[in-house]
Amino acid sequence: MNIRKQIKGLAVGLAALAYAVYPAMCADTINQTGISGFTYTGNDTGQGSANKGRQINSATIANDANNLYISIALQPQGNATSQGGFDYAMVMTSGSPSAGGDTSANGTTLGNAFNAWSGGSQTRAISIDSGFGGMTDMIGIYTSGSSPYTFGWFDAVFSGGSWTVVENQPEGTVTIGNGSGGNPTVLTLTVPLSDLSNLGSTFDFDVASTGDSDLGQTAYGDLAAPGALQGGTYYVNGGTAQTASGTYSATAQVNLTTLDQYTEAVPEPATLALVGLGGLSLMLFRRQRK
Repeated sequence: MNIRKQIKGLAVGLAALAYAVYPAMCADTINQTGISGFTYTGNDTGQGSANKGRQINSATIANDANNLYISIALQPQGNATSQGGFDYAMVMTSGSPSAGGDTSANGTTLGNAFNAWSGGSQTRAISIDSGFGGMTDMIGIYTSGSSPYTFGWFDAVFSGGSWTVVENQPEGTVTIGNGSGGNPTVLTLTVPLSDLSNLGSTFDFDVASTGDSDLGQTAYGDLAAPGALQGGTYYVNGGTAQTASGTYSATAQVNLTTLDQYTEAVPEPATLALVGLGGLSLMLFRRQRK
């Protein structure tokens, strides 16, 4: 084998290895404290006994070079296929007070990502506090059928004072898997990072459970808040009934002031070096060929 063929083989091999390793190395996840991890666990308080099986227990988030991977685990005794007449919303912001997100303060105009998606027939009384810059993105997980339930999802962006749906996937595109209790309680979806380009590599978020009726629905429970979102009877991860002061209402305004934070994983330096070496090898091969 002559030297040119040897150089070509080395160049192609390094390049192929580099670009094969690149997306895999991005799949690490980083939690809100900057330490390797992937699961956010919350109390998810605020739902009455009728909604006990729909509570959010935890959320797992990861990414590679192209996609954000989201899994939402309901409480283990639940069943998303039979108790799943419920919607869920991952609400997001860049976290900057000047983010320019939705900071509406009432149940009619708030959470209008659902309104934009449904053509004006649904609202969600959920907001992110103005201290975080308001809500700039929402991933809505929805179901409109009857048991056994299936789920679809959409992604919407708030810009220039209004919501725009940038991705709309039909029911059946959210995978339903068994959770720690052996029941179908884990909802999993894949969202292109290009849908979230306005957020930056670090963003604040929460995951809320909400009703699937038309107008004035609110967050019944969420992932990040340390206590009950509303008054009345509620459960902590499907456990013993608790009581909070205030009125439990399906139309109560929920303004989120506690959020989790996710930082997108990036290639490790060794991976970047491998990518660069593969590219350099190809350049040298082409130069030698000339």
